[in-house]
Amino acid sequence: MKIKPREIIYNIFLVKRFRIILLLLVSVSLPILIPITVIQFIIIRYARGLKLNTEIFFYPLCLIVGAAVISTLFILYVLIKEKRRAWIIAFLVMVVLPWLFTYSISFGDIFVVRWMIVLAAPFYLYCYLLKRTIGEWIEEYEGQELYKERKREETRRKMKEERWN
Repeated sequence: MKIKPREIIYNIFLVKRFRIILLLLVSVSLPILIPITVIQFIIIRYARGLKLNTEIFFYPLCLIVGAAVISTLFILYVLIKEKRRAWIIAFLVMVVLPWLFTYSISFGDIFVVRWMIVLAAPFYLYCYLLKRTIGEWIEEYEGQELYKERKREETRRKMKEERWN
């Protein structure tokens, strides 16, 4: 009985589209999230006595968190389709558990700016790591396809040589 090797990628078109979406998600959201986090930290740390309005960050953070919520469904869909159980478990550990913990200690008030930052940061870290890994998946897939094509060509060439001998 011959054991069939595991496919690296089951649907290359879906994974390439997924890579593009993650690239857009990370490249648009992180340049917004990082300065907001730094400014928020500076305001909380050094300007406590001043009555500064930190709610100006609320709407950009709503967009960032909204994009995270919407893209979560597609991320889980692709990971389930590609049977990447380790990445699904990593999603639960890196994103869902911090969300549940934050929700429990904030008493349900997760729409405060500081909690939104805490919720968005692990998600975008996860997306960044996943984006970096997907490039490796695609390279392995293309290498495997090239190897299969070379094997087919070699087999055809040998069959032609045997036919003429």
